[in-house]
Amino acid sequence: MLPQESVSAWQRTADHALVVFQMTEKSMKEDHLPMTIDQSTTSSHEATLRLGQRLRRARLIRNLTQSEIAKNQFSVSYVSAVERGQIRPSLGALEKLAERLQIPIADLLSDGEFTVRHAPSPGNRRENPTDRHREEVESRLREAQILLYQRRSDEATELLLRLSSQHLTPRDAVVVQLTLASCYLEQGRAEDVRRVAETTIPLAERAGERELAERLRDALGQALSLMQSHEAALEQYRRCLGALQDTSAHDPGFELALLLQIGNEYLALGDYAQAVACLEQAAALAEQEVLQPERLASAYWSISRVQASKDDQPGAKIYAIRSLEVYEAAGHRRSITSVYTQLGTALARTGQTTEAFSRLRAAGAMAAGQGDLRGIAEAQTALAQLYLDEKQSSAAQRAAHEAEAAAERLGDAALQASALLLLARVQEARKPQSKADPSYERAIALLQETHAVDQLKQAYEQFSEYLERRGDSQRAFEMLKQAYKSAQPGS
Repeated sequence: MLPQESVSAWQRTADHALVVFQMTEKSMKEDHLPMTIDQSTTSSHEATLRLGQRLRRARLIRNLTQSEIAKNQFSVSYVSAVERGQIRPSLGALEKLAERLQIPIADLLSDGEFTVRHAPSPGNRRENPTDRHREEVESRLREAQILLYQRRSDEATELLLRLSSQHLTPRDAVVVQLTLASCYLEQGRAEDVRRVAETTIPLAERAGERELAERLRDALGQALSLMQSHEAALEQYRRCLGALQDTSAHDPGFELALLLQIGNEYLALGDYAQAVACLEQAAALAEQEVLQPERLASAYWSISRVQASKDDQPGAKIYAIRSLEVYEAAGHRRSITSVYTQLGTALARTGQTTEAFSRLRAAGAMAAGQGDLRGIAEAQTALAQLYLDEKQSSAAQRAAHEAEAAAERLGDAALQASALLLLARVQEARKPQSKADPSYERAIALLQETHAVDQLKQAYEQFSEYLERRGDSQRAFEMLKQAYKSAQPGS
């Protein structure tokens, strides 16, 4: 079974990615670009095209492949898209590309004539055929994997069968057969999966590709399960899990899939106690690792470093890319949660209370589902404010407590203080008012440990206003003095 960690992200972007890979294939067949660049182009799109042309021309003159430019920093498809003007690189990416091409960024971005100094002779400018073939193989493999994620397994199978007839490195040959086995699983062709897995596992082991061998063993287990050979499937899964857990750094997503499959086999065999124990272990792993994107991405990065230390550069690259993908996916999900929270707040301010509640509750559920403590704290704080505005003090107090607990677990003192200040207002509304004092005092104590000067001043002012409403004018005046002092430089 192929790794499933980023399946949802792949499915959302598969159509776009397939187009990019097809463009990559086409761009690899182009030998030269025009040697002159139109200096009169002024639009953003034309500037991006011109930059891409300069990058590709410099690469060819340096006699470098797209893989060599990409190395462990970029994907080959990204470099290809940049060269074709489909993507405008960030400044950081452009700096890295310029460094690898040994060209000043100013030369790449200028409108003047473009030259590359110390270029090799014209006879050496063409890309190495072996490297070009390697790039094409990588491109075809990824295209097949995308087709599989799109449920177009027939097309993927046809592509892989053509690819398997080419000259491949041992690792690529194993990956082709593993992907082919996944296609056969999608099609319910259990006997074909069994044949491919049993033939390819020894090849993977001889090539030293231990993880790929275990993923093939996992595919074999799934085939046996489809054939109702549950004892045999269980044996393969157990063997696979044991080998995986023996490694110093392993893929928690793969481990989770194996635990789930072992639990399912126990269910099929009627051993419910073992099924529960195994599935509880899977649930704990999911909560600790897989549902927390940063921890999962960190685990992948650790595997990448271990692979690199063993001089397994392809394996190191794969897990480095997975780590980046998880970090990026987590960032996208956090952005969506933030959008829902801000939208809910905006809707509340325009009087659209029902829709505001809906958006904020969705934001809270989304953040909770992905273990995003900051998202939880922000959504629950906004929700508490809305409940308070609607005079639903009990619900407001629950939401404020949830926000404060999430911020405390996150270790963000300023965010925790915001939740406590809101909780204090809720407590004042609920009575007795004296319960609000500890919340104000704790919020101020937290802010004193941070550099949030403006927030600390506002906390003193809010506490002063609260004390004034209670009739404690002396303490209210003291808090005002503290607010003034906190705003002074060097305080």
